[in-house]
Amino acid sequence: MKDIETSVLIVGAGPVGLALANELAYRGIAFILVEKSDGSVLFPAGEGIFSRTMEHLRRWGLADRARVNEGFPDDYPLNVGFATSLSGKLLAAFEAPSNRAMPARSPHSPEGNIICPKQIFDPLLRRGAEERGADLRYDTELLDFRESGETVVATVRNDATGSTYEIHATYLAACDGGRSHVRKRLNIPFIGEFATGHNFAVFFRAPELLNEIESRFGKRFVQLHTVNTPNRPYFTSVNGRDQWRMSMYVPQDTSPDPAAALSRAIGIPLQTEIIRAQPWAGHRVVASKYRVGRTFLLGDAVQLRWPKGGFGANTGIGDAVDLGWKLAATIQGWGGSALLDSYEVERRPIAVRNVNEGANNRTFDALIEQDPMLDDDSAQGQARRTRVENQIHALRLREFQTQGIQLGYRYRQSPICLSDDTLEPPDDHMSYQPSTWPGSRAPHAWLDDRRSTLDLFGRGFVLVRFDNAPGPTSLTAAARSLGMPFEEAQIHSSVLRNLYERDYVLVRPDGHVAWRADALPEDALSILNHVRGGSPRAA
Repeated sequence: MKDIETSVLIVGAGPVGLALANELAYRGIAFILVEKSDGSVLFPAGEGIFSRTMEHLRRWGLADRARVNEGFPDDYPLNVGFATSLSGKLLAAFEAPSNRAMPARSPHSPEGNIICPKQIFDPLLRRGAEERGADLRYDTELLDFRESGETVVATVRNDATGSTYEIHATYLAACDGGRSHVRKRLNIPFIGEFATGHNFAVFFRAPELLNEIESRFGKRFVQLHTVNTPNRPYFTSVNGRDQWRMSMYVPQDTSPDPAAALSRAIGIPLQTEIIRAQPWAGHRVVASKYRVGRTFLLGDAVQLRWPKGGFGANTGIGDAVDLGWKLAATIQGWGGSALLDSYEVERRPIAVRNVNEGANNRTFDALIEQDPMLDDDSAQGQARRTRVENQIHALRLREFQTQGIQLGYRYRQSPICLSDDTLEPPDDHMSYQPSTWPGSRAPHAWLDDRRSTLDLFGRGFVLVRFDNAPGPTSLTAAARSLGMPFEEAQIHSSVLRNLYERDYVLVRPDGHVAWRADALPEDALSILNHVRGGSPRAA
């Protein structure tokens, strides 16, 4: 096969690699994605899709398809429960509506959290990229790569045919997971704690388990934790019907028999069929760097965590969106020389925060007390259950109410956002406070035509303006001189003006605020040059 040239080579077709594929395809950037497997999802994980991730899918035209998917009933409530055991007593429940009802739950986003099984989500992202003409090459393995001048030369092998060839790319994006070949090849270390806990998971089919749970506890659950049993197993509904995943804590270097482990965890006579089982470990690590030359790392290649809170794929997809628009801007010629360096500065602190939050959630889980009296029908038993219920609400609620983390993350130290020297708004992991403080996600509100303000953003920079002056501002002329994609959105609404806090708010292609002010700048060219990653504006 002849050698091939492209703008970006993506390595890995998990949700992060496929998200980057969608982002680049959305922006018209040529790329090739290589994935050493055939793309089959063998073990379900990462079902929880955050509202911020859904906002990205909305821009790619995939949100409705993710919300109403054949893999999970769209009317299934997304409740999380805590019981003594599957045959015991319900201690606490955090109730949440179904995929279908989720968008109406929050005033802060046009989308809501959903459940979409990995075996549905990954193929959905794949189809979305292919519909935009993406070049996705499965059964194709990266063997080696090197940087040569202004290109990365990668040697790949098609495992189906055995043919080996080279791909010459302007940039390489490594989305090849926690065992990243690219990260190891670049000698980039992880910083933090490995294997802070060991676990064993079983993917299984149990046609009657859903009915058993609903009959005993009066509710359906997307996840049910059993806190008064050995190893504290918890059960996650994979398809809202008969497929489940059980995960439990185990001692290090333990390899339980899957059938025996599952039988003990369920604790009641039930017909089950084991599909697959595997050990896994929770980590608390982030890579020391996200870039070496023309090679960038994303997702699990740079951060490994406990899956307590659903931060994994969602954080990685955030990486893909951030890097995607910056690669596009650079390749298209309007991004400045410092733009790509801002990727690590912006995204690494988000990974550190989310990795720590997942580890903290695991710690809080272990603090919930176990007590034989929890299943007792006496007044003393009820008192113990009330005490543990209070513990669960105090220790575990933050794992399932994370709007502050999902929507409120900010690029505090970004070199391409211009500070206005105001105090940063409060940062609460559980609750979200809308703000246009530079580096924040621009707030959502419904416009008169029932579009979201977020629907205004995506292709280029957008100046949201609340003035009454006719015609374009000086920023439009400045953007034209720099070749930047730029639009102005003039809004006449005092409610939205209060939400956006300033008369002029400049929003980046990824929906984050780059600059804001109550008056048009005299140095429009300097401001736009700064936010595109060109020469920094003089203080």
